[in-house]
Amino acid sequence: MKLIKPLTCALALAMSSMAFADVTINVPDNVSILAANGEKVKVSGGFFASEKTVTLPDGINQVVFRYSPFFSQGNDRVSVESDAIITRFNATDATLTFQLPKYRDLREAESKIKDLDWKLIDASGNAIAVEQDKLIKPGMQIGRDYVREVEDYNRTGGVAAIAVAGAVQPAKIPTQANQAAVAVKADSTAEEMLHFWYQKADTETKARFKEYVNKQ
Repeated sequence: MKLIKPLTCALALAMSSMAFADVTINVPDNVSILAANGEKVKVSGGFFASEKTVTLPDGINQVVFRYSPFFSQGNDRVSVESDAIITRFNATDATLTFQLPKYRDLREAESKIKDLDWKLIDASGNAIAVEQDKLIKPGMQIGRDYVREVEDYNRTGGVAAIAVAGAVQPAKIPTQANQAAVAVKADSTAEEMLHFWYQKADTETKARFKEYVNKQ
């Protein structure tokens, strides 16, 4: 009991401090955030700001966005739109920025934007791991309901899907290799936690723990 109480307090304090952390995404003016975590998203920043921000909770997030670079043609300003990209990523207490291709001209953009090569990079300039897919709607694209489209996408268990309450995910039969990988990851996490809390314990607690282990 002497060990459990300090551990419980430490975990509560850690969770409390983590509650104030979040993930901020810097959004350039040629990127539209269409949805985040299955909902309409509020983008912070002035109307004429060259870059705005979106704040998301720590952990796994899902964002739908579209890239629309602009080009000058005579006296006109024209844009080229990418497909709606749906992406899932895991980040904690981080500031992320879109890294997007810069096309020389309108023709290059039109030929390459369908295979958009983009990244989310952290404050150190490192790209974070993402799962991505295209959110495709057949037929007319006017008046799309992205929140509803994302809901349908998540229910079908797409590559970048996140869990939905009440949704039935397609059954996936794990391979033997996947099962082994999951087991190794779980064992590794448990071992790391044991080492951490063992080092935090005093001499008497360590002795009681060794005695307990030896009896198992």
